[in-house]
Amino acid sequence: MSRRNQTLRRLAFLLALAVLTAGWAAAQAQDPSILGFKKKFFIEISNPGTVSFDNYAVILDVAAIRAFAPDFNTHNYAIFDEARGEYRLVVSQADDLDGDRYHDEIVFVRTLPRSSTTRLVCYYSPTRSFQLMPTPKAEARAGWEPGVNTAGWESNLSAYKFVNGRIEFYGKLIEGPILRRLPAEERRVQDWGMNVLDAGDSPGLGGLSLWDGDRHVPLYGPAGEKARLTVLSSGPIRALVKAEHEGVRWAGGEAVVTQLFSVFADNIWSRHEVFIDSKAGGPAVFGPGMIKLPGETFTLNEAKGFLTSWGRSAGAGEVGLAMIFAPADFAGLEDGQQDRFIKLQGRVSKKTTFWVVGSWDRGIIYPGVPAAKNWVFMVEGLAASLLAPVKVEYKAR
Repeated sequence: MSRRNQTLRRLAFLLALAVLTAGWAAAQAQDPSILGFKKKFFIEISNPGTVSFDNYAVILDVAAIRAFAPDFNTHNYAIFDEARGEYRLVVSQADDLDGDRYHDEIVFVRTLPRSSTTRLVCYYSPTRSFQLMPTPKAEARAGWEPGVNTAGWESNLSAYKFVNGRIEFYGKLIEGPILRRLPAEERRVQDWGMNVLDAGDSPGLGGLSLWDGDRHVPLYGPAGEKARLTVLSSGPIRALVKAEHEGVRWAGGEAVVTQLFSVFADNIWSRHEVFIDSKAGGPAVFGPGMIKLPGETFTLNEAKGFLTSWGRSAGAGEVGLAMIFAPADFAGLEDGQQDRFIKLQGRVSKKTTFWVVGSWDRGIIYPGVPAAKNWVFMVEGLAASLLAPVKVEYKAR
């Protein structure tokens, strides 16, 4: 093939990718090696269950990839869905979770049919870099409220907010980013929506606590004011915020508690990961709290791993709140006067994950009438997806 024809093929491929990343639409392209990628491997994602999962958030561990392909380069790769010689780009992003300038995870969103194995191909080169600029469907920011320790993270469908350790959420009237429009009178309806949950003195929707025996150790309120907030990633697929609580009095000494808050494109839930560092070691009991709503309908399903509430929020109307957790981690429910807490049994130096999700009767996330009953069904489906035993494998061919 002549040099001119090679150049034209490369330009055609880049044009197809530009169309794809600009609109998140399907585009056909030739062999990605035209872009200069030197190597490839295959990613197989298995959903063994009997339910299909739409927009499933796939998280790839870079260390696991490098155990298979030691020279894998997170700065020069692209993932494709290949069928009959045609390639469609799978938009993804690589994230550094600990600030050491090395990527720890690669994430993308994918629909997984029931009882299926999805096979993708990842092209890469051990050196140099390659970057695409897709339309963002996730964003994050911090510090827009003077005198308040604040951060927000959002997908195109939902938005959440850290307020001195309490978690609130925004009801959206439109799809797309809204955090960039703040500050605003967010407790009044704007053209984009509003903050539909005023946490007050409660943990809101997922504010974290620890337990030291019978002693309740909240990480919201005065403790949350001291948390160090860092935006780790602001899209395009995942928005990621870190909160670090240092000097927490626990287990006869001090602990450092790190929380990672994230949302994914085309998803409505917020993922919360908790890591406790302490000389005490051993088991640890902690978990999220949730405000009690006036006139609420409350449901706890320990076996399926979720808690829901549907009631009223002052100035906003009807809202739904939910927390999702691994049933094996469940260690009890603690009822307070204005809130309730899910206790989770974890361990020091081991990450534990739970999820929260909010709904608004006027927003784009609404289960329909009868709302309280449908909200339970909706959350039950989310829990099944989030807790599904999806498996990822890497193969040479």
